[in-house]
Amino acid sequence: MFSNKDSIQYHLYISSIVLICIILYILFTSILFPSGFRKYIVYLQIGPFSPYFFIISVIFALFGIMILYRSIKFELTPLIFIICALFSSALSYFFGWLNWNPAGEVPKTGLYDAQILLSTIALFFLFLHFELNERESPRAWLTSIISICLFPLSFKNIFSILSGIYQFNGTFEYFLGVLVQIGAIVIFIANFVIAFRISKAIFARNKEVRNLGGIQFAGLFFLFFHVFFEFTEGLIKIINPEFSVFNTPILVMAMLLISIPYYKNPEILSFVPPNVKAIGLVDISGITHYFRATSEDFEDRRNISEELFGGLTVAFQSVGKEVAQAKKGVDSLKFGDRTIIIEYLKPYYFVVIAERSSYFLHLEMKQYLKELKSYYSEPPQYGEVIPEDIIKKLNEKFYPMPPYYFTTESESKNNED
Repeated sequence: MFSNKDSIQYHLYISSIVLICIILYILFTSILFPSGFRKYIVYLQIGPFSPYFFIISVIFALFGIMILYRSIKFELTPLIFIICALFSSALSYFFGWLNWNPAGEVPKTGLYDAQILLSTIALFFLFLHFELNERESPRAWLTSIISICLFPLSFKNIFSILSGIYQFNGTFEYFLGVLVQIGAIVIFIANFVIAFRISKAIFARNKEVRNLGGIQFAGLFFLFFHVFFEFTEGLIKIINPEFSVFNTPILVMAMLLISIPYYKNPEILSFVPPNVKAIGLVDISGITHYFRATSEDFEDRRNISEELFGGLTVAFQSVGKEVAQAKKGVDSLKFGDRTIIIEYLKPYYFVVIAERSSYFLHLEMKQYLKELKSYYSEPPQYGEVIPEDIIKKLNEKFYPMPPYYFTTESESKNNED
């Protein structure tokens, strides 16, 4: 069994690898061979063609297309914001390439403002991706802080694009840039906490799941260094005006490492987080048609009466409508470290027992019920339940649960024996 101590060691191991990579990158590109890196990588010219930003734009676009394909194939709506972040980044660097000036300072044009605007939008999409995979709606206080930091520069970019006025007071533009950097730090901290909690839980699973979680954790750590260097480079230049950190490759590495697990196995890090403990399907009369544990906390089904499970589900809805006089029944109930999440589409209730609810969890549950109704618009006659092959087909489409995901490595070996 993978212990909490092992998990901490694994995080430290990944963090150490990323830190070594960053040190070597800075050593070779900014200290030992900065002029060579500028000449042969950043400002490389092949005739009139400047490949640096163009190649980066293509990389982002290709990863966006790959994950879009996987999300369509597996019908996974939780990937929408990471896809938008990748395509926004691709367009940002494409406009940067169109505005590229290898001979000197980048000119302030509409293309430049479009580049900055799209990079800010990509940052906001990245925030929404992690936030809505963790919660039913973005935290109001956190969204307000991030909006205050990001939107002023975005409004300035939009104004410049529409008006053609690109030159503003230098102090004002510097202030807007610092605000965005502060917003990026806030987003990083929020996303890092969420990813750390999820990765810590999935590290207790088998090796493949642990490695995919580790890859994404490494991506967020690269993102930390990107934000750190963006924020401190100006201070470093005061001490050494010649010093420069080429931040773009760090950002590219961060986004790719965050995205790779979604391409490799979209189910693991989207709709099937370790957050979920059990799922069940109940009809309006309280008959339980399906119940499945997805965590060792609920492995022994004998501890849960399916009749009680179905009866409580209907009772929760009655409490909301009849006792509390609400327009609709209960959609989630919090019990300490557990939440009961209920989606209703007459005549079925889809119930998930989890650590917490999330926007995308509710969305997938609704789609699950709509698909179920296409097979059975009404529940089977009394005494019968929905056939297991129908449930299996729905699970494969909406709630794929490979056996290895919910089995620890030691349990997997026992099963093989």
